[in-house]
Amino acid sequence: MYSVSLALYYLAALGCIFMAARYLFGSLPTNYHKDMVQKAGVEMPEIFETILMSHGRALGAALLASGVSIYLFADMIELDSNFIVRLRPVLVGLIIGMPITVYTKRLEEQTGVQTPWRVSVVLLAVLMAGFGFSFM
Repeated sequence: MYSVSLALYYLAALGCIFMAARYLFGSLPTNYHKDMVQKAGVEMPEIFETILMSHGRALGAALLASGVSIYLFADMIELDSNFIVRLRPVLVGLIIGMPITVYTKRLEEQTGVQTPWRVSVVLLAVLMAGFGFSFM
């Protein structure tokens, strides 16, 4: 089960890195940003687009750092590793994943526009599964 645990941790790291690439290299503001502004009945000023791009790129950098950290921490786990060593990848995921999940879900509820909070829930679940398998 050790190898399953590592595979799940690596999968979560890869998912985090893919999300990072979306925000680092994708078009910003995203379609859901534009839909929210349109639903509000206003036009998106250029400065608002610039602000969203800046925040999105910073989010991408944070996601990239988190994905790399999850990978590196998982790579340190061995069969006889203690609880804290096994927990490190999960902690990184929780630190970035929980706020993303909570605030983007709340934003979706307030605007009625679908946001990507579900991706972070899936990645957190994969991390938790990896943590669980690390003890089997």
